[in-house]
Amino acid sequence: MTGVGGAAICLWASVSPIAATAEVPPPLAAVHYQTEDKLVFLTVRVDGSGPLTFVLDSGAPHTVVDSTVARKLGLSEVSIDSTRGVGRGTVSRRHLGPVEVTVGKVSLRIDDPWMIDLGQVAGIRHVDGLLGADLFERFVVRIDPVGETLTIFDPETFRRDSSGTSVPLIVESGRLYVDMELTVTPKLSEVRRMRIDTGSGDAASDNLVRQSPVRRKSVQGVGLGQSYVDYSGVFESIRIGPYRIRNSWGPANDHPAVGMEVLRRFTMTFDVPHRWLHLEPNRHLRDPVPAPSD
Repeated sequence: MTGVGGAAICLWASVSPIAATAEVPPPLAAVHYQTEDKLVFLTVRVDGSGPLTFVLDSGAPHTVVDSTVARKLGLSEVSIDSTRGVGRGTVSRRHLGPVEVTVGKVSLRIDDPWMIDLGQVAGIRHVDGLLGADLFERFVVRIDPVGETLTIFDPETFRRDSSGTSVPLIVESGRLYVDMELTVTPKLSEVRRMRIDTGSGDAASDNLVRQSPVRRKSVQGVGLGQSYVDYSGVFESIRIGPYRIRNSWGPANDHPAVGMEVLRRFTMTFDVPHRWLHLEPNRHLRDPVPAPSD
């Protein structure tokens, strides 16, 4: 199989849609987080509980509390049904009564938290919950992978600075999307609407990679649901905003998504209330994208 070299980056000329403004007002909260497999592990509290560890997961349309933790905290169960994760099949889900989740000095009311047994999630260490799109919808959220810092701003007073660039955010049914260009050969390039998934360590995932000249079978669907074997391959390039990353491995996916392997290359500011994603490249920009494990 042909080897893949390090990722190379081309920058396109860009004009930010938001002009530079006055000094950014103080944030509502700024907290350090831990990282493992590129993911963001945050300390949170639920209804005044002791410290719990949640993964920041923009791919989850609702915040999730692990079933063991929810029962230990005495959270009320409202109804039961099922949902799908990145794997195949369905997993049992219970809807809980409203809870208050606190991150640093910021408290957020979650009207419809989900309870799922996160002990069945493969690929990451056990966590107490997933902090989902609820946080992004209510606040402006900045993730700094170099400083390992999460900063939360009031959307009414937030003003971005002039660094980096901004791309439009699309919000549908509690999910965040951005348009990206995926290229597998010089003659095959497509613009895809990619779901932004900070709970995934992948780069870009899309079925277009099945047509890549460099591909192989690998285990996929690691997370909620049953894992399976499918193709992963090399995108000749993936482009988000003005930034193009070359020689990027990614899995096939019926539901195109972009994960932290790409996103960690930027300080990301999610301004969901105003429908913008602000990107400022960091020292990880030129890191190679690793091939999947067998």
